[in-house]
Amino acid sequence: MMRPSAEQREWASRLLASEGASESSHEIAEVAGRVYDKLHAHLDPLLGAAGVRALLVRSAKLTEVEFPFLLTPTIQGSMKLRECLREQEPTIAAAAAATLFGTFFALITTFIGERLTTQLLRSAWPTIEQMTPMETTK
Repeated sequence: MMRPSAEQREWASRLLASEGASESSHEIAEVAGRVYDKLHAHLDPLLGAAGVRALLVRSAKLTEVEFPFLLTPTIQGSMKLRECLREQEPTIAAAAAATLFGTFFALITTFIGERLTTQLLRSAWPTIEQMTPMETTK
């Protein structure tokens, strides 16, 4: 099973935090949806819509051991991702989103390399290094 590195999970937490407040499951779901939508927009020219969706599905499959509600048939886009996360407790939804996107970054790094992944994230979120990570545990 591919596990995200501490750095990839940190980047995921930073991106989630950069997209807005995350006090409730509903807010966390909306934030996660915005992160995916932004990633989709930046990766679509490189991988195509089907490729970006396939990375999300694979990321969900790899994280469903830890977060069983992230079933592969369920998560196929930002709307389904939002629905799944809204149904969870806020701390679980936040941890699942950070793990899902950390895994997504691990997969994309495997395909396009660390340098290009970093450039991609910086183009979508230019101030990523200055962002404070979202807390996933209390």
